[in-house]
Amino acid sequence: MKVALQLYTVRDKIKEDYVSALKAVAKVGYKYVEFAGHPFMSVEVAELKDFLQEIGIQPISAHVGFRDMESKPDGVLSYAKELGLKYVVSEPDIRKMSSIDDCLTAAKKMNEMGRKAKEYGLKFGMHNHAVEFDKKFNGRTVYDILVENTDPSLVFFQPDVFWIKYAGYDPVEVISRLKNRCFLVHLKDMKDEASKDMIELGQGIIDFKAVIDACEKVGTEYYIVENDRPSMDSIESVRLALEFLKENFEVE
Repeated sequence: MKVALQLYTVRDKIKEDYVSALKAVAKVGYKYVEFAGHPFMSVEVAELKDFLQEIGIQPISAHVGFRDMESKPDGVLSYAKELGLKYVVSEPDIRKMSSIDDCLTAAKKMNEMGRKAKEYGLKFGMHNHAVEFDKKFNGRTVYDILVENTDPSLVFFQPDVFWIKYAGYDPVEVISRLKNRCFLVHLKDMKDEASKDMIELGQGIIDFKAVIDACEKVGTEYYIVENDRPSMDSIESVRLALEFLKENFEVE
């Protein structure tokens, strides 16, 4: 399995000094990263590309704002392509949706974004939080409505297993319905059902063997470590996460 790090996990280090932060990520042993903000699109692309090559990290994906994908898709996608990404991921503002028509409008926009990404040789996908499962119209979750009303050839989905479980759903069941539409997955752990707090990977209650088995069946390419709220130094947190995966799975 190919393991990447969502750099949001170490955003405190990135904010201080992205060069030192990314060097630390490489030293821990991560070969792949997914961006969420700085230095994506805030550093000259050739400079960032050269630096990543120098430290042996391959950038695979970036989380970008839905509004940015609507207002300046060419700027985002041209930067992503030149940097060498394969994927661009976004998320519509589910909180503002008040009807199934709002869902269908978002699905149409996602198809358009996927079509535009395809012109650049990239794949466009959607990441989830809990709200996609909490909010329902006509008895259907927003997540299901978006899956069913987007073109599988244009839009993939990046399940965040923590937020799926947080909403009371089974990550394995959700992933199993995304055959050939789940190239990326976020691996994030939950401390317990009572608190629903985040915790370092492998120290909580999520069954990652079952999750990864499901991912392998649907064609997942990269397994992305993420922890929004590390309970320790963020670099130590991502080190423990990679250690857990290497001890329990075959990590490339």
